[in-house]
Amino acid sequence: MKLPARISWFVACAVVLVCSGAPAWSGVHLWRITEAYSNADGSIQFIEMTTCCGSAGGEVFLANAVLSSNGHAFTFPGNLAPATPTTPNKHLLLATDGYAALPGVPARDYRIVDNFFAVTGDRLNFAVYDTWTFGGIVPTDGTNSLNKNEEDSTDTPFIARNSPTNIHNTTGTIAAGGPPAVPDGLGGTTPLLVASSTPDGSSLRVSYDIASCAASVTNHHIIYGQKSGLPAAPGGIYTPLGAACAIGNAVPYDWLGTPTPDDGQRLLWFLVVTTDSSGVEGSWGKDSLGNERNGPGNAGSSGICAVTRSLTNACGH
Repeated sequence: MKLPARISWFVACAVVLVCSGAPAWSGVHLWRITEAYSNADGSIQFIEMTTCCGSAGGEVFLANAVLSSNGHAFTFPGNLAPATPTTPNKHLLLATDGYAALPGVPARDYRIVDNFFAVTGDRLNFAVYDTWTFGGIVPTDGTNSLNKNEEDSTDTPFIARNSPTNIHNTTGTIAAGGPPAVPDGLGGTTPLLVASSTPDGSSLRVSYDIASCAASVTNHHIIYGQKSGLPAAPGGIYTPLGAACAIGNAVPYDWLGTPTPDDGQRLLWFLVVTTDSSGVEGSWGKDSLGNERNGPGNAGSSGICAVTRSLTNACGH
């Protein structure tokens, strides 16, 4: 029997509404922010997103969806390719140029700017579907990342070894490499502080950050010199007068009986450096022009507390 015209029109509209609405809802709302990684200065960061709830299809309609922090926003430029929706719990990897330059890491799917999120605390949002607020707990030791547990209703954060994974399910890890620098105060770290323990300054109390770049550190050392041992030009060699080697990993450190310069210019400079289990020295940090500070030893080491140096670990400088 032929339906009346008005009933046929109603049935047709109902079908159109259901068919056009379902893909937009089922194709993006299951993405969750699950991992955040950063080095100390924010130049190497990645954010991993994962589909939740055992999703085995769809979730490709990302075009114009926005991932944002308190200071930055990234807009997905288009949908995922149709070939990508068949694997449950897919991943997306958004990362900085510093991450992309690292050897052996999974390729990023999208580019984000340096310091996309603040390691001292931030709020990450994906469209209207997911929000992750954290306060000052993103590790910057070069090894670990902050992760979110999507298996419970509280989105419990936890710290684990970083594991970037991209849309092709290629996964890996960022290796910290050799010993880090002692943090210089950038990227939310704590700078080195010094206070006189005696009226004449013959003993000093030295405090520095031992938490932000703890991975691979087995000992700290004080390298010191006098005015005549400073480089003649930016980027030159620092010539130490001596060192207080193996001062440990506890802060503050009381440096008793500090040395007296013997060049008649009454200026003493010093810096704190690290070594790893192989006795390799870490970075001396950078000067005001961005030059790595170098000592007279092999690879720019002090030649006193360590005979060689590695700059492969970028944490702290």
